[in-house]
Amino acid sequence: MKKRILPILFIFLMLFSSTAYAASTRAAAVVPRISFDGTTASCTVFIAADRPTDDIDAVIKLWQGSQCLKTWEKSSVGDLAFSGTATVSRGKTYQLTVDVTLAGKAQPRLSVEGTCK
Repeated sequence: MKKRILPILFIFLMLFSSTAYAASTRAAAVVPRISFDGTTASCTVFIAADRPTDDIDAVIKLWQGSQCLKTWEKSSVGDLAFSGTATVSRGKTYQLTVDVTLAGKAQPRLSVEGTCK
């Protein structure tokens, strides 16, 4: 439970800090994170668009080697906070990838990896 509180707290801090300057332009941010609790992978992604009116489309995938284990497709406007889980195996390394389109423009793929211990 403690491991889930930190990502959620981080997401709320990002949301509230960005709304304080809603009239100004923000730099786009994409923050993927993967953590493990036993054989459950917790995948979180926070995306903040350049402007609060920008459309966000995200394809989030969990990989083990070249095999895609799970895919999530999410859309939002301005900010997107995603959290999902998947069952994994101990001792294996997993990669979480995020393909984002902001205001109709594809962004470079971001990824993070971790090993289930």
